Amino acid sequence: MSQHLATAQLNGRTVEVVAGFDRRLGDYFLQVHGKRNTVLYTSLHEPQRDWTAIATLRGKVAELGLQLPSLMLREVERDGLLLAGNRIVRHAADGPPVTLMAG
Repeated sequence: MSQHLATAQLNGRTVEVVAGFDRRLGDYFLQVHGKRNTVLYTSLHEPQRDWTAIATLRGKVAELGLQLPSLMLREVERDGLLLAGNRIVRHAADGPPVTLMAG
C-alpha cells in the first residue's frame, strides 16, 4: 500500500490527508484526519463509489474542497499504474515530496 500525506484545510480547519493505492485490493483510498487523529472522512464509508478509478479519488478531493500539493494526486495515480506498495511520501505545499519509506 502506498500512502501520500499532506496537510490541508477542510471547512477552515487544518487536517491531515492520506491518499494512496492499496495494491492488494486494487483500490485508491482517501482519509481525512482532524485533531487527535479523529477520522473526518474515509473512503471506506463510501463503498458504492468506484475506488479502482483515480477519477473517483480526484472527484472526492474536489467535492471536499481540499487543496492538495500539485504533485500529490499524480504520484498516487502513478502508484496505482505501477502497482506500488510499501511507499510513504510526505507532500508539502512549498517544496518537493519527501519519500519517508520505500520498499
